[in-house]
Amino acid sequence: MNKTDARILKHIQSEIAIARSLLAGVGFVDFDSNEEKKRAVAMTVINVGELAKHLSDEFFDSFAAADLKYAAKTRDVYAHGYATLSFPMVYKTATESFLKLEALIQEILKTDSSTSEATTEPPDPSLRA
Repeated sequence: MNKTDARILKHIQSEIAIARSLLAGVGFVDFDSNEEKKRAVAMTVINVGELAKHLSDEFFDSFAAADLKYAAKTRDVYAHGYATLSFPMVYKTATESFLKLEALIQEILKTDSSTSEATTEPPDPSLRA
């Protein structure tokens, strides 16, 4: 894996951690009644998808990462269809899908020995969503 892909994966992990902190101890009813929280988590989901779009073709050729491709597609739906955005789906994405995605990223970073040097570098500012 190249260094840019490794940095992107680390940044996605950071975004997932933000979603987790926003939803710590928050059930769906409380989430759904808090407009600020709904919009913040939706934006975090969009950020994850935007970052996934920057992963290289070589990355997707090397790793079975369909969840990351789905994140990129989800980003487009959320970003361009906000009026029809389903907050139950945003909540489910952040509380369920992100768990799977985080495990996938951890496994990829752990098994790819070429990321050890790259993951110690801060995320590239040009990749900030």
